[in-house]
Amino acid sequence: MDTSTTPTGSETSDSSLTTAEAGAAFASMLDPVEPPEKEEPAAVEAEAQPNEQEEGANPEPSEAEGDEIVTVLVDGKPVELTKAQIAEAHKSGLRQADYTEKTQKLAEQRKAAEAETAKAREERQKYADGLNKAAAVLEAQLQEQQNIDWQHLLDTDPVEYLRQQHIAQKRHADLQQTLNQKAQLEEVVKAEQASSYREHIQNQRDLLLAKVPEWKDEAKMKQGTQEIKDYLLKAGYSESEISNVHDHRAVLNVRKAMLYDQMVAKASVAAKKINATPARVERPSTGQTQNVDKRSVAFQRLSKSGRVEDAGAVFASLLT
Repeated sequence: MDTSTTPTGSETSDSSLTTAEAGAAFASMLDPVEPPEKEEPAAVEAEAQPNEQEEGANPEPSEAEGDEIVTVLVDGKPVELTKAQIAEAHKSGLRQADYTEKTQKLAEQRKAAEAETAKAREERQKYADGLNKAAAVLEAQLQEQQNIDWQHLLDTDPVEYLRQQHIAQKRHADLQQTLNQKAQLEEVVKAEQASSYREHIQNQRDLLLAKVPEWKDEAKMKQGTQEIKDYLLKAGYSESEISNVHDHRAVLNVRKAMLYDQMVAKASVAAKKINATPARVERPSTGQTQNVDKRSVAFQRLSKSGRVEDAGAVFASLLT
């Protein structure tokens, strides 16, 4: 391989490459594009094959080529790296760029979805406000018509009577339709609130499992939550108050307090057991008592007689 255009560690930094340039160049060398095969006679093809030892015969760089030092510019400063390091850095940069791009796209999509949801809620709220106003107007108009003396109107002006009857019927129908639309809209809102609530519960559950991984075992989670429930009931909380706790932070804090109280209780029980243990009194054995008695008798005899034989008896008692 011709390395005349590639600076090494012994060359000056005037011909230094940037990280991007060096990475792109050596990545292309590590992943060459195979040229299209040409149909030629076997003999000619055999002659055209370069020697494996010749330069460029092997598209993959050898160990020596991968370890070759190249000076590149990083933040304006020359840094010496091997070709393999530059190629790997280039590929890592491409992978990171791809990951970043996908993450940004997902964030943009989520943001767009949230914006659409907010817009739909705003429009639905405006629609609900319009229905409420329409229902209020219709109810007020029907209330006014109830003050009409229908019998007197029928006797004095039958035509007006029929007209007012038709208006009242139309208003009743419009009011009923408005109330039906309000009921349908309320059902949509309830369904959306239930979906949001389920998503919130699942999100809090995921956060809780991330903090307490052993609760991924359903049996352990059931046991742990029951212990927390019993702990809260003992502390004076009601069933309804406990059932409304969904924030994973509150669960973690209660669990921490419960574990601390359990640890203190165990330590207290252990301390009571230690204090209740009677003190052990060491008493000399029978043999030791006999030896002491013998020494006392020998000393008393020596003090009275002063004889050499009695002194020997004292020393003998000390050695036993």
